[in-house]
This record gives sequence, structure tokens and C-alpha cells, in this order.
Amino acid sequence: MAHIELEKDLIAILLVVESVHDKNRVLYKYEEIKTYQRSQESISFYTPYAIVIAKDFDPPSVKEEDASRSTFLNFDETTLSILTTPYSYGNHVEVQVDDVTFVGHTLRLEGNLNLKSFAIFFALRAIAKASVILSYQDMSKRIGTAIRCEEQRASYLNQEYLKLISIIQQYEAEENDPANCIPNEENTRERDQKDKKKEIYITMAQQSPLAATLRQIYIDLQVSGEINISINNWLNVSCCLPHRSVPINCPLETDYFYNVLSNAGDYLKPYYGLLLVIDPLVLLASLPMDSSQTLATLIKTVRSSHSLSSLSLDTGIQLSQIYSLTAHLLFWGRAKIIYPIAEDNIYIISPDADLSKQGSLSKMYHETFQNTSNYPTLQEALAEYSDAIAFHDHVSRCETENEKRERHQCVEWLLRHRLLVQVHNYFYVLLSNDERHNFKDEFRKLRLRPSRAPLQRYQFSIEGFGSSSKHERFHLTSESIDIRGNTSSINGFEYNMASSPMASALSHSSTYNSKSADTIRTLTDTSHEDVFASGSVSSSTTGISNRISLHYLPQITQALPDERAEYRQRLASAIKDAKEQHVVDFLKLIKYLDGNYHLEEIASLENITRLQILTVLENFQSIVVSALHPDPNPILQI
Repeated sequence: MAHIELEKDLIAILLVVESVHDKNRVLYKYEEIKTYQRSQESISFYTPYAIVIAKDFDPPSVKEEDASRSTFLNFDETTLSILTTPYSYGNHVEVQVDDVTFVGHTLRLEGNLNLKSFAIFFALRAIAKASVILSYQDMSKRIGTAIRCEEQRASYLNQEYLKLISIIQQYEAEENDPANCIPNEENTRERDQKDKKKEIYITMAQQSPLAATLRQIYIDLQVSGEINISINNWLNVSCCLPHRSVPINCPLETDYFYNVLSNAGDYLKPYYGLLLVIDPLVLLASLPMDSSQTLATLIKTVRSSHSLSSLSLDTGIQLSQIYSLTAHLLFWGRAKIIYPIAEDNIYIISPDADLSKQGSLSKMYHETFQNTSNYPTLQEALAEYSDAIAFHDHVSRCETENEKRERHQCVEWLLRHRLLVQVHNYFYVLLSNDERHNFKDEFRKLRLRPSRAPLQRYQFSIEGFGSSSKHERFHLTSESIDIRGNTSSINGFEYNMASSPMASALSHSSTYNSKSADTIRTLTDTSHEDVFASGSVSSSTTGISNRISLHYLPQITQALPDERAEYRQRLASAIKDAKEQHVVDFLKLIKYLDGNYHLEEIASLENITRLQILTVLENFQSIVVSALHPDPNPILQI
């Protein structure tokens, strides 16, 4: 998606009125007129294969990009009046003629002595996307509604109509004056009439505040895709074209991301985070005078390490209202959705990242971090995320707090410009000879390679587990941790607070902590080739009921009522040696182990921590595997 193309969509803006005693007519029109001249290049060498093109021949490609504007210039005011004649009131209007589309929203005026209806029309290129047309129609409705309100309050439109119509009548009177007619010079007269018409519209913008406002609307839409105007110095109208507000490297198709933005509340999750793409002070200064104070409070409180639910608790704003304000910021291109930056997060380079050393992003990065002590160039910064390792391993290389702060700011910048993608652990239950889903091939295809460089480990010195003062990685297994002994119940899960080495090092209430990354690596780094082998489970399904105790089959049936009996029996045989409490906890999570839920989502849905989930899954490594995927939610790609 290129902003240049979106800028060319708008050709002109028109104010069309329907008077009580007359038909529809164009009261004011503003367009940007450009003159394109073909450069004549002389042939500096002779070749028998050269094709000599006549000087008066203009290939279609030369003026192809401006064809719509040329078509519009051929429409006189009478033609435009006919094309914009309303067939109904209070509805969107869309009329296409050749390669020009006229879009607007006609509003009826009640009790007006001069005017019956009016509309703000935008002339667009006919190839404009459906969502672009809808955006201009909504904008026309909002501007027109504000004008109608001022007409009802202070007869604003009626006064402007009288000013503009008097200028038009004066022009028509001069045009029909015989003294101004020059015989036998039709071409000259036609050219003079066009020049005179341009001067008329310039005079209108100078004498009519409404005409000046419409002219400013056109300019603002061309420059930034946003308008923030005042109608009659009383009503403020703020609109934007989301196609222009969203950065150009958004990978989604135009109509699709417009639909996502328009329904952003349906895509938001409480565990998502909010990242402002501009400076908070600049954003606060740009808010209108009558903007919501709740929005200002949210902007002041936003942190890249806070989730939306955390922002709700910090500000006292209801989560539903947080969603509404977040959707508003997204629509205006002032923020983007991320996962809260935490040391457990795993980032990789975006497949759409611009890695060019001469690109605009490289120059912006150099200007932003020219005094950094970490990585002076964008390419060096992105090279750190070639491997899917936890953010903690990046931060742990920093020696000072200033370097850690710079690293955090660098990640914010990279996320803000969509140069990094966060991947998550998705879990699968894989049994031998399981043909229900093609998990095997999907897992092998999407599993990322382990890091090329050795990761820095943590030092544990926990009594009772044989740990020494060495740097080592503690491996949780069913033999080293007993969830049933010395336990505490958390949201229905029996969680060991005394015997778990990670639990003693972390607060269980903390959802994000760098130490839990080791448990993630335990699951992701473990070789799972044995899972795909036909003998990975202790026995074949043939004659299971005769050779294996199916003690857990009733619990499995209750947890998976829609699964086939054969699958439930195979699962029962796979977990037959596990402890009962481990199985109970595992079956509470098994509905999420189909590759459609990642760790963050499971933690949110079950209201438990990452560490609790990983502790449960640790006891079933023989049948549970994980793969790293980005979250497919499209709101994260905008």
C-alpha cells in the first residue's frame, strides 16, 4: 500500500446545493490543477531498430496517472450539477462517470427559505478502494451535519449561500455583457472564461468562510489525510482517513485493515498492550479543546510494559472504555497494539522489514540512536533478533542500567515501525498414530531452530535440590517436583510453593518474569523426534483394555466429550503412569493444547500464571510439544 496512490485518490471537493426555486447547482469547487509537460529527449545515437515517435503523439502512459484529473477538468458546472442531483436525502451518494467517482452525503434542510438540500461531494479516482470511498462518504456526512447544525442555530449556510451566489451572478453578468465579447476568437474566449472561473473560486475563498473551510479541508486531506476544522468558529469537526494514518508498511490489504480498524473492539484482548507511535506530549497537545479527559488520562498512563487490563486498574477506567479509547487511537494512527514488553517475550525480525541501509527507516534509526552505546545502525540492531531467544538474553548482555534502558527503547522503536514480530509458544498434544490433524508436519515445519549462540544461564542455590553455586540450568521433571506435596490451591490448580525451585525464586503472582523463560526453553529445546515415532507410546492401541489400566478414562471423557473413544483410550494409556493430581491439572488445560492457543491466551483465559501452566505441562513432555508462531490476530499487524 503506497501513500502516493492514496494521495492521488482525491481530485476535488465540491459544495452542491438544491435551492427552493432552482435545480441542483455547484456553489463552490476547489481542485488542485497541475500541468504535466512531456520532456523531449533527443536520440544521441543512430540504430536501425529505433522507433521515431512524432512530436505530437503522446503515449497513454505519459498522462495515465493524471487521466482522472483530466476527465474531471472536462466537466463543466452544468454537468457536475446533473451528476450530483440527489435522488434521496440522508443517504450516501456514489456516482461514477468514466474514471471519476463522485461520493458524498446529501442532507435535507427543513424550513429554509432559500435551500432545500445540500451536500459536500468529493471527486475521486474510480479505482479508489471501496473502503476509501466509504471513508469519504462518512466524512461528507460529518461535515454536512455540522454545517446543518450551524444553519439551524445561526442561519450559517443560508448566509454563505447568499455570498457565493452573488459572486456567481456577478460573474455571469460580466460574461453576458456584449462589450466583453470578442468576435472570431472562440479559442481565446474559452481560455479567458476558464481563467476567469478560477479567479471566481479564489474570490469565493477570500470572501466566504465556508469556501475557505472547504479549501482547507482539501489541502489537509492531501497533506496528512486528517482534518481538524471549525465550522463558523463554533463546531469542531475532526476526521481522518485511516488509510493515510496507518504506516505504509502495514501488510494487510486496504479494505481488510479498514474493516479491522472499524471493529477494533472485537479484536482487542485484556492481555494486549498499547504502544504510542508519537510522543505523548505532542499527542496531548494535538487533542481538541473538547476532547475527553479520560483519553488524556490514558495517554499519560500508557506504558509499553503494561497490558490493557493493567491500564484499567492503574487509571480506574473500565476495561470496556479502555477498549473504546484504544480503538480511537488506532483509527487515528496514534498507537499500535503489542504484547507488553517483558523479559520472557521472544522477538524475531519481521518478514516485511526494510533492511536497506539507504532506506528511510535506517536514517530515522541513526538519527534517533546516534549516541547509543549498543548498536549504532539499524542492521546491527536487527541482527540481534535473527534467533528466537527470550528478550532477557538480550538485556542480560547489558552491563549498566543505561544500556538496559537503551535496549528497551530500541525494542519499542523497532516494534513501533513494525520491524520486529513477537512469537509465542503454541502447544500440541501429539499421540502415536494420531491422524486427526496434521500436527506432525505442521510442528516440524514451523518449529524454529535453536539459538546458534549459547544462552546465559541463571545461578540457583536452593537447598534440598542438590544445587550448587555453579551456573546451571534447572530442569523440572515429575521426579524433582511433587505438586501434591506441600501445595496451595490457586484458581483450582494445586501449585507447589515450597518444592519448586522456580517458585521459590519468583513471586507466583507475577505473570511475567524472566526465570520462567528457562521452563519455556525446556519445552521448546527438547528433542521431540521420539514423539513422532510409532513406538513413542508404551503400547499399541490394539487390545489396550486387556493390557493397560484405564484409570483416567472417566476424567478424560469428561474433559474431552467430543473426542472419539479410540483417541480417549490412547490418551489414557499415554498418561497412565502420571500422578493423579498432575492428570487433573493437565486435563483442565487439554482443551487449549490443539495449537490454537498460545501461552499468554491460556494464562488469561484460566486466570493463572505462565509458570503454573509450564509446571503442569512439564510432567507430560512425552506427549506435549510446542512451536513458535506469531499471533495471527490482524489487529497486531496494523
